[in-house]
Amino acid sequence: MIIEGDDDYAPYSFIENGQYKGIYVDFLKLAAEKLAPDYLLELRPVPWKRGLKSIENGRVLALFPPYLNKDRRYIQAYSVPIYRERVVLFCREDMISASRKVFPKDFYGLLIGVNLGFTLGDKMVAAVKSGRLSIEEVKGNDTNIKKLLMGRIACYANDRLSVIYSLKKWKNTFEASKIKLIEAAEISEEDAFIAYGSEYKWPEKEDFILKMNMAIEELKKTGIISKMINEYTQ
Repeated sequence: MIIEGDDDYAPYSFIENGQYKGIYVDFLKLAAEKLAPDYLLELRPVPWKRGLKSIENGRVLALFPPYLNKDRRYIQAYSVPIYRERVVLFCREDMISASRKVFPKDFYGLLIGVNLGFTLGDKMVAAVKSGRLSIEEVKGNDTNIKKLLMGRIACYANDRLSVIYSLKKWKNTFEASKIKLIEAAEISEEDAFIAYGSEYKWPEKEDFILKMNMAIEELKKTGIISKMINEYTQ
């Protein structure tokens, strides 16, 4: 049984030296051990937009780790939450004024980078729809951080831990050493899930979802995610 996952969302799920790894990848591998031998699970990395299309078309059972998005009507069910992420806005200090603190109204008129297919919080969605806030989508953290360092966007919205982790790669570069980035605002808190597509037809789907939820809950009680976060970010 195949579950696809984001291939460019460090430290949660990413490819490094040909290996698929990350907090969610390691966590779901442990969950898969609890489901065996009844269900044998394969975690497959894919670009995020392709993964969304795969569950929409019924090519795979599920995808991780989306946030809850009511507009994705092709999602039949979400798992129990795996982990709650904090979505924040990182900005170039030289491109925003010190008075910009309240999101979204203090950030109107700025161009904000987001990852392709990233679910935005309700406040950000409303601001974008009204035309008061502009976003630019590209694939992955590294591209957005590079654009931020180059001044092509004023801010970047993503999970706080993910941005901090990715920034480590850039800390010794010329661009990063010259530019100060600040954590300007918290946008929302979002739970990360496994999403199950409605078009994937399988008699055992409901049983699988139930048992996967049980495995996730059991693992969360052990505090293993906190340990994994420490291992990836220390």
